[in-house]
Amino acid sequence: MQPHTCSLPVYGQTFPPGSPQAGPAILKIELLKPTGRFSVGTKIYEWVDRSRPERATNKPGAFRELIVQVWYPTKNAHQPTAPYVPRLEAYRQVWEPKDVEAAGRVLTHAHLDEKSLSGRHFPVVLFSHGWQGTRTEYTSIAEDLASHGFAVFGIDHPYMGRIALSNGQVTEPTEDQFENQAEIRNYYGQDIKFVINQIVKLNAGDTDDTFTGKLEVSHIGAMGHSSGFVAAATACMTDHRITACVNVDAGGYSANDLRALRQPLLWLRLKRAGPLPDEFLKDRREPSYELLLRDANHSSVEDWDYIEAESSEQRESAAERLRILRKYIGAFFREYLQGQKSALLEEGSSNSNVTFQIHLAQ
Repeated sequence: MQPHTCSLPVYGQTFPPGSPQAGPAILKIELLKPTGRFSVGTKIYEWVDRSRPERATNKPGAFRELIVQVWYPTKNAHQPTAPYVPRLEAYRQVWEPKDVEAAGRVLTHAHLDEKSLSGRHFPVVLFSHGWQGTRTEYTSIAEDLASHGFAVFGIDHPYMGRIALSNGQVTEPTEDQFENQAEIRNYYGQDIKFVINQIVKLNAGDTDDTFTGKLEVSHIGAMGHSSGFVAAATACMTDHRITACVNVDAGGYSANDLRALRQPLLWLRLKRAGPLPDEFLKDRREPSYELLLRDANHSSVEDWDYIEAESSEQRESAAERLRILRKYIGAFFREYLQGQKSALLEEGSSNSNVTFQIHLAQ
């Protein structure tokens, strides 16, 4: 990684001579600042679904374990900001050393275990990562949504992603435990249903009152990147508590694959997702929105292009792609979860970077 000598948010941290930490300056990389008016808190939950065995291990007594991080609005941020990747050292098992080193230098904007904002209710957004991914690489998206009043639950799906479990093990992605695609869809869709059930319990009575009575469990959005859309789409089709759905660059979907998806839909095309199928749109009763972001790659929704940029130009390009995605994702969820009409969603547009189409209900 090349040193960054630019006006973008990269900071040097130095220590007194002779201290154990003394040495070359450590360059800190600040994620994009959230654009909403609220400060952001974050908490991490480890939930075990004892109704489902862990299919990937088949060990007796091994149940499905999900690690979920929630980003949410807070008023007075007193606690330290959260590490970008909790249990970072565990990832030395599977990541390149440069990735571990870079992740350790990232500055987030979410304050760990902060009290939530009082006097408000938070619509819920669920986010599922892509193959080999984790929830943390979408922190810029999650923090921005939280700053606009949402509670964003980033779900780690073990064995779909490289996930550091509570025992220090990091799971490797595999689908060998499944017989067919239908089993895969059902299993990961059940992950999201289980998380929604846990959210309902938090809203009914959180042990530390962070979320008691504050989560709008009738206003839930589900978003999945790449393989994560397998989980999100399946949940959207089978769980009517979800009222808005977002595909982030998951390709290979036919009209038949999507026919049971009834919620308003935002379809984000980066590199792999094709256009929305005409046959699907023909039978739609809810609006669909299609954004094509040119000069993007499949991982443009993640933080890594921004974090590991080798020049100020690369970092600014990655930042601009994230800004565009945050703008449209935020507008979509504000309209369909918060009831705030957005001019951004009312007119199609096209320029050198973006084509945005609106497909109204038939």
